Amino acid sequence: MTTSGRTDDRGALLKPIRPVAAHELVLEQIKSAVMLGRYQPGESLPPERELAKFLNVSRTTVREAVAVLVAEELLEVKRGRGGGLFVRPAATPSISRQNLSEQRAVLRAVFDFRIAVESSCAELAALRRTTADIRRLRRLHHEMTELTASNALEPTAAGTARFLALDSDFHTAIATAARSPQLEEAMAQGRLNMFRPVGQIFTRLEDNADHLHKDVIDAIEAKDGELARVLMRRHIEGTRATVEAWLRP
Repeated sequence: MTTSGRTDDRGALLKPIRPVAAHELVLEQIKSAVMLGRYQPGESLPPERELAKFLNVSRTTVREAVAVLVAEELLEVKRGRGGGLFVRPAATPSISRQNLSEQRAVLRAVFDFRIAVESSCAELAALRRTTADIRRLRRLHHEMTELTASNALEPTAAGTARFLALDSDFHTAIATAARSPQLEEAMAQGRLNMFRPVGQIFTRLEDNADHLHKDVIDAIEAKDGELARVLMRRHIEGTRATVEAWLRP
């Protein structure tokens, strides 16, 4: 109790601190880059020496992180000429019935978070965007449209992976146009949280993969913040519906 007689609940804001090993932080950064499509299946990562220098850690720390990612079958090490560290092709996951409900609950919260954050990003982008922002969004959308068309004729894992990477870049570009570093960081975290539980189920492009992207760009270019917010919400709701359909028993 406090001296005023009220229960002191300030301790609820304090949580136990878990010491984090350096290699876990490296592991998280590499895993995030792969999940967000910065490195495609079959693509090589920078050499161990360069990773250590860029992340400002020792090569031993990088080696420990890589060992975990190889064990998780996210990365593979190829020896000899032309060898190195490569992203493994996505494997088809086995989603058990037992954890379906748990995954749905996690994803429900994740999509609620994405809608709140990315709708705000779209609204602010409409108010703060530059001509360069619009050019970047149009360029990304053009490539996404071409990929969607070619993948409809001849679906490939590489095409799907490339589309997902472009989609991440598209949403990042909107967050960047919002000129809010905190929202941009939250947007990246929201997408990452979406991919973590069921990321590997994104093995094909649905008919609605490119739905509303162009409309969102048009609203941002027209500086219609309210419309941009509504369209972004609809777009993410569409993704939510697709993912939930995939997770049905």
